[in-house]
Amino acid sequence: MDDIFWKAGYLSLFIIWFCIQVYYGKQSAVNKVKEKVRPGFESFLVGLHFIGLTLPLLVVLTPFLDSFAIPLPEPVRFIFLIIFALNIWLFVVAHRDLGMNWSAILEIREGHRRVTTGIYRHIRHPIYAHFWIWVIAQGIVLANALVLVFGIIAGGILYFFRVPKEKEMLIAEFGDEYRNYMKVSGRVIPKF
Repeated sequence: MDDIFWKAGYLSLFIIWFCIQVYYGKQSAVNKVKEKVRPGFESFLVGLHFIGLTLPLLVVLTPFLDSFAIPLPEPVRFIFLIIFALNIWLFVVAHRDLGMNWSAILEIREGHRRVTTGIYRHIRHPIYAHFWIWVIAQGIVLANALVLVFGIIAGGILYFFRVPKEKEMLIAEFGDEYRNYMKVSGRVIPKF
């Protein structure tokens, strides 16, 4: 398959993902913030991660990163294109189930509630699971080492710096309710 196929596939899915992100962002923006946790550092983490999610646009729209191309078999790329597309479903379900409680940075909103239904019944952080799948899949679909490595590093920095603080924030807000929820749910992979 021609490189145009992979770039068009990635770009189409990115546009769909971006529209979903904007839709849920607007929905949750109406809910007032009660408490922000380290907003400056959180903005830095989100910005770094966003670069990891948008760096592939340079691969798609310019030849600047062509030197980082890696030879990958087309069947592998195609499987990851399908995984990439299905991963958008995970993103939608996670946002839908979280509802007005979602925020791009760590914060507690007015009327914030602990969500334990839908996908959150099994996984505490399905949006992080989505991002892990996303950064790996985009690097493989575009067959670009820089996209793959930078995406994993940026996603890892966000994940490993944020999740402990998020856990602390949710325990402070919900106490034993959240501690008990942690015992029966997996972090990004369901507990069996």
